[in-house]
Amino acid sequence: RSAAQCSARRGFHASGARRAADDYYGILGVKREASQSEIKKAYYQLAKKYHPDANKDAGAKDKFIKIQEAYDTLSDEGKRRSYDQFGTADPTGGMGGGQGAGFSGFENMEDILSQMFGGAFSGMGGRARGPGRGNTGGFMSVGEDIEAAVTVSFMEAVSGAKTSVTITPVVQCEPCGGLGARKGAKRQTCKTCRGTGQAMFQMGGFHVAQPCPECSGEGSTISAKDKCSACQGRGRVRERKTVPVEIPAGCDNGMRIKLSGLGDVPIEGAGPAGDLYVRVRVMPSKTFRRKGSDIYYDLELPFTTAILGGSVRVPTVDGDVEVKVRAGTQPGDELRLRAKGVRKINSMARGDQYLNLNVKLPTDLSARQRRLIEEFADGGSSSSSGKDCDAKDSSTADKSTDKDSGEHTDGSSKEQKGGGFFSRIKKDFESFKKHSDK
Repeated sequence: RSAAQCSARRGFHASGARRAADDYYGILGVKREASQSEIKKAYYQLAKKYHPDANKDAGAKDKFIKIQEAYDTLSDEGKRRSYDQFGTADPTGGMGGGQGAGFSGFENMEDILSQMFGGAFSGMGGRARGPGRGNTGGFMSVGEDIEAAVTVSFMEAVSGAKTSVTITPVVQCEPCGGLGARKGAKRQTCKTCRGTGQAMFQMGGFHVAQPCPECSGEGSTISAKDKCSACQGRGRVRERKTVPVEIPAGCDNGMRIKLSGLGDVPIEGAGPAGDLYVRVRVMPSKTFRRKGSDIYYDLELPFTTAILGGSVRVPTVDGDVEVKVRAGTQPGDELRLRAKGVRKINSMARGDQYLNLNVKLPTDLSARQRRLIEEFADGGSSSSSGKDCDAKDSSTADKSTDKDSGEHTDGSSKEQKGGGFFSRIKKDFESFKKHSDK
């Protein structure tokens, strides 16, 4: 027998003459000084492009084999040096090696094929995974994940709630138990794969196992007359069901809740169901704003309270609380209520509530209210006017002082009666506040 026949029987490629003529660098499309990372990257791209299962062109298979041979040589530094020096990776003609020899890049190829086709792959003499449903050691499939959405109120998201969502996942058909056969009928062993559920073919120096195209990896088939009427022989149906969903305290808008095993079961083969992901939509609050675990509230404060100070009732997610406002509070000031925000997920800690103080000014004054405001304005401006004039011009200051002295004398007599100017002003504002409340 010829060397080529012996080599083919033993699982090698006896192609020394062809290898000497092949330009492995050209096949992979890289330069002769290319690094290993560049060679590997080029190999991955070409292997995906020319794999026979992905590329149905007539010459794709031969191209794929050459790509594999080129990578096998150039990815090994020893073989690459021999190839660069002698034009071949094996000066003896490529007759050495045992079962599966000559494919040092096999593990990488296995990863590519597994990602592309989901099958089982093995080197020469290796084992592949078994058949699909109805047989032991089947291809392990995992069902698809599904998504649903649920809407909750702002306070339900803050405090936590129990709700439900309706889904229609793929499930096993109950009448036939997922086998696809009507009651009393039996599935027949697949004649193509003889019950293994696998279709094996050799590619280069390794075996590729994929689900049998005749039985879809199940290892058995069923005739049209014996198919289950409920699922039409598919063994799978969609089922409408309502599942409970627990919204955790502190849940925020857009958060996803994972419910394991409530997704679709595998369409083919045996394996676990996918998961259900519930996306939570939180309705906005008319009262509060939320940023993470903190709550924000705009508090309208009467200007009398801002000037004199006092206490106000403020809503929080836990109910109303009394908050003290200091005298002289300015518009835009902010108060923080510690631990009055939202509970943090998977924690007992809570955020804070922030009060944005908006001082509310009156738009309609009674005659008495206007007189009180004018008296306050006159009392503050005359004092400051004297200081300004004294700083600018001495002659003007003398005149201002004379006027101010007269006013001061009048004020002094009033202070004796009223207990001091600012005390009287405070009482006037308190009176004004009571009048405003009425």
